[in-house]
Amino acid sequence: MRGLLNAELPQGVNLFVPQTTLVRPKDGIVPVTTRDSFASPSLVSAGGVMAAFAEGHMDAEYQGGQLIKPFSSDVVAGYIDSAWNWSTLVGEVKKDTWSAHAVLGAAEGEERLGVVLRPTTITKGNGVFFLVGSSDVSYEGGCWGEGGLELKLVVGDATNPTGGRQSGRIEWGDPKPLSKLISSASHEVNGRSSLLLVAQVL
Repeated sequence: MRGLLNAELPQGVNLFVPQTTLVRPKDGIVPVTTRDSFASPSLVSAGGVMAAFAEGHMDAEYQGGQLIKPFSSDVVAGYIDSAWNWSTLVGEVKKDTWSAHAVLGAAEGEERLGVVLRPTTITKGNGVFFLVGSSDVSYEGGCWGEGGLELKLVVGDATNPTGGRQSGRIEWGDPKPLSKLISSASHEVNGRSSLLLVAQVL
């Protein structure tokens, strides 16, 4: 027991650091930004690729007591080379080049934002299936309004590139409303529907 108590634990590392970790946009149009906080972290492995996910939160902004930008959030991913040992991972994360990548959500925009909740992932082979609650926030008539919450499914294909390239290790498709996919899957398999059956439809 004494030996276990005296054992040196591995050095911890924060993959997502508020107001520090850079988040690269999915479409490359929005500038690279940071997030005010992160929540709901998870880790998956598929196709030789490891990825850490989290909600990226951007706080509401006020000016003169008036709301000028509501709370918004997106899902971000940090890609980890499965060949890295723990020391290498710690070293890579501490480099200035370490960054996260936006997966889902419009956390930046002048008249349209997004809110995502409780991202959940499962994997099958090289496929990564990403289920998340999503709601759009838009600016109309001089005020911000939030739409209804719906579940969306995003499917990614994991490939482990050569040359140490960090980005693009999971190629993500467009998000699709789960309700429509389940309806389609139920029709094609005589009423038997599940997330994997939905994935087969895709």
